[in-house]
Amino acid sequence: MSGRLSLEVTELRIRIPVLSSMLVLAFVAACTDSDEDTPPPTGCAVPETLCWDFEEGTLPTGWTAYRDEFSGQLLVDDSRAHKGKYALHAKGLVGGKEGSQGGPKKTIRFDLPSGFGPVMWGRAYVYTTPARPVSHAGLFNARYPRPGKTGGAIDTLDWYEVATYQQKYMSIWHPPEPPGFPEWVQVSDTPLVLDEWTCLEWLFDGDNGTHPEAADPRVWLNGVELAWPEQFVFSDPPTTVPPVKEKVSHFTVMEAGVFLYQGLSVPTDWWIDELAVGKQRIGCGPD
Repeated sequence: MSGRLSLEVTELRIRIPVLSSMLVLAFVAACTDSDEDTPPPTGCAVPETLCWDFEEGTLPTGWTAYRDEFSGQLLVDDSRAHKGKYALHAKGLVGGKEGSQGGPKKTIRFDLPSGFGPVMWGRAYVYTTPARPVSHAGLFNARYPRPGKTGGAIDTLDWYEVATYQQKYMSIWHPPEPPGFPEWVQVSDTPLVLDEWTCLEWLFDGDNGTHPEAADPRVWLNGVELAWPEQFVFSDPPTTVPPVKEKVSHFTVMEAGVFLYQGLSVPTDWWIDELAVGKQRIGCGPD
């Protein structure tokens, strides 16, 4: 018995440090797996994707205030979010006269990394209440130097835009602003969704393969690509000659928020969350 007990004690002494080592390793592995298994923000696993979920509770690094006209605010707050606690909030925008040029504009801008390239996929979740604006309401745009240029001030750049107009989703290609026209306008037959989060995706293909011009903008709503039954040239004075959509060497500047080009009589709020841009489709992902 004493020999067996001695052997069992010896085995126990061996097993205890081995077991301790295994527990330490299991604890470290568990911590490591927990970090690795935590899913990144939707779509941010796609290489070369830039993502902002606004969870800092303030403007993310690199974004700066840009337009600020008429009444309302643009801030990051916790009044409504698609995920997490915070989102970008265009709050109580109102001002100007519907049907006349000039309206509330509250935006931020971001300088893209050098050499971003000529193709931009984008994704944002958007919530709008209480009414659909009739006026042109821009939500996002990306700009690029004209042929032969490598940079320049924002008012020297061509640009693509995602917006709403006449209460429906819209996309535009613009020359430099001002004046920003003649511009190529595409209006969908899909009404702006109110009082719920929607996923907007866009593709700005400024390379467009062997074609001589940049491609028209494309937009998806909750994974379904929008159709453009209404397409026209807007210019002052009017013209029917489409603008030349100059090809992109690289996108340099983005703008986000809400910018109305005509008045807004009903105080309206927008929230933008989980904004992301990249060189490949990012997608909406599960709620």
